[in-house]
Amino acid sequence: MVINTTNIVSFVFFTVSVVLLLATFNSHKPYKPQQPDRPRYIFVDLGANRADSLETFLGHQEAKFAYEFPRPDWATHDEAEIYLFEANPHFNAALVEVKERYHALGIKITIFPSTVVDVKDGTRTFYLDTVNVEHDFWGSSTRPSHPDAIASENNGTELSAINISRWLLMNTLPRDFVVVKMDIEGAEYEVIPHMVEMGVWKVLDYLLVEWHQGVLKEDDVSSVEKAKLAQDVLINKGVHMPTYDSPA
Repeated sequence: MVINTTNIVSFVFFTVSVVLLLATFNSHKPYKPQQPDRPRYIFVDLGANRADSLETFLGHQEAKFAYEFPRPDWATHDEAEIYLFEANPHFNAALVEVKERYHALGIKITIFPSTVVDVKDGTRTFYLDTVNVEHDFWGSSTRPSHPDAIASENNGTELSAINISRWLLMNTLPRDFVVVKMDIEGAEYEVIPHMVEMGVWKVLDYLLVEWHQGVLKEDDVSSVEKAKLAQDVLINKGVHMPTYDSPA
């Protein structure tokens, strides 16, 4: 059998020429920039307890209390990315159950159980309320001066702590619609001034704070003043801080 090497070489040359031609053609196609993702609607619940506020946020009739949480025109409440932070280990199982139940419905929930909302990452002593059984131990706090911590005669337990200002800056963007609910039993007097130090207003649209001045020591005037100044700065920077006071 005689192989015609001339024909083989010609075929290979033709094939390579076609490949190079196609590559040149594709390289001159007009560049189409990637379309940016749409903004995200984000709800961050600081002091989630057993997810009572989540039920209100989602508008469920059986929720413990009624409140119309802010939302953008382009999203519904159940389209939000939801982050639940709760320090009290008593609610770990409840948070896992809530996450599982809503994931089955297509609602994205991320939980941070046994996690103290703080001004730095690491650990923090947390004082557990063991007396308010009917109110889901709502007096647990980072402050040993909290009346419920005193009544519980609690010596405190070490828990993981998270720098929430840093977390917000790392996990959200200015174009997102970010709503933060804060019910952290007195820790707000540390966290809110730290939010100003970190420039969190860049990514924050709404900050709903339940204030707990009663947990401070009587002579602790400076904490109130610093928090008030920080609140004024956040509002002046465009953060909405309407009155918020839930019975949960």
